[in-house]
Amino acid sequence: MIKKILFGLSALALFAACTEDYTDWGQPQKNDPVPAKTVDWSLTPAQQAAFVLDDIQDETVKLFNVSLPEGVTAESFNVNLTSEGSNYPDYNITADGQGFVSVADLQRATTEMFTIEAVERTFAAVVSSNVHVTGLEGSAAIHLLADAFNVAVVPQKPKFNPFVFFIGATDGWSTPDQKLASESGDGIYTGYLYIADPNGWGVEFKFQKRAGDWADDSQLNSNNLNEITGDFEKTGDNIKASAGEGVYYVVLDLAKGTLQGTLVNTMGIIGDFNGWGGDVVMTWNPDEFCYEAVNAGVNANGWKFRVNSDWGINLGCNDSVEPSTKINDLVANGKNIGTVGNTIKLYPTRKTSDKIYCTVE
Repeated sequence: MIKKILFGLSALALFAACTEDYTDWGQPQKNDPVPAKTVDWSLTPAQQAAFVLDDIQDETVKLFNVSLPEGVTAESFNVNLTSEGSNYPDYNITADGQGFVSVADLQRATTEMFTIEAVERTFAAVVSSNVHVTGLEGSAAIHLLADAFNVAVVPQKPKFNPFVFFIGATDGWSTPDQKLASESGDGIYTGYLYIADPNGWGVEFKFQKRAGDWADDSQLNSNNLNEITGDFEKTGDNIKASAGEGVYYVVLDLAKGTLQGTLVNTMGIIGDFNGWGGDVVMTWNPDEFCYEAVNAGVNANGWKFRVNSDWGINLGCNDSVEPSTKINDLVANGKNIGTVGNTIKLYPTRKTSDKIYCTVE
């Protein structure tokens, strides 16, 4: 794109302070302005394809090419990014005089305007600068503004911690010992949380990336999320369990910025022992943070746990677990459990273990 820079320099009017000559102060003396000058310049996108930030090894990347005539210099450019459907109406980053921007700034702009998912985002970029002009009857600072052009960016793939930690009124906002796990490292955290209000503070909570750390880069509150659904809702910075006290099945997707909570009305045991036709309803023990059932009579032909008498949320053992009195690794949609027994305790909140587990006697 070719642009014209229009500028003019005005000389300072001079006059004598003391003179016997009559001066009409209503018509003060002045010099005619220097005629306006124009110069040609150009700015073009550096590439049409998307900037895949994981593929860029340098700390900076060239966003656009700029050609300024002799005597016109720019120390830096402002790049204003806008995009429909983003979390912010616009975002500003800085380019140097040759059109290079920081990869970290481009990453930050993309993830803050949208989410941290590594998917392609498209922006309209408007470049501007206050450039310095010399050599044309003096010098001046003038404003340069280019037409908008499209920029596509694929942000770097996020790196996630294996757990996020629950903290809230349940533990007096002091002991983040329940946690959700991202089993595959994709930023989708799942698990069960016991949410209570022992002090009358409300059934509210937050998450922390690092247990006990309230730093901004560790804290996860309602403002860090784009969508809160199910039996959870936003209340100020906190998240509220809108269905009241109880155990909730939770899905937190940090890549998309979403959180969903489902109140566990019943935790049941179903299997061959009852013809896969009903649930032995378990009782929550808040002192031990576990569900309990007695006289269940489960047999070696297979059984599982399920939530609210529905197969949408269920727990079984993983492929490596053999029948045992303690099943140390229960997973969503896992295999049937083959341990025989009557008294079963299920520990779903990862309070005392990194895994969801159960005991069978």
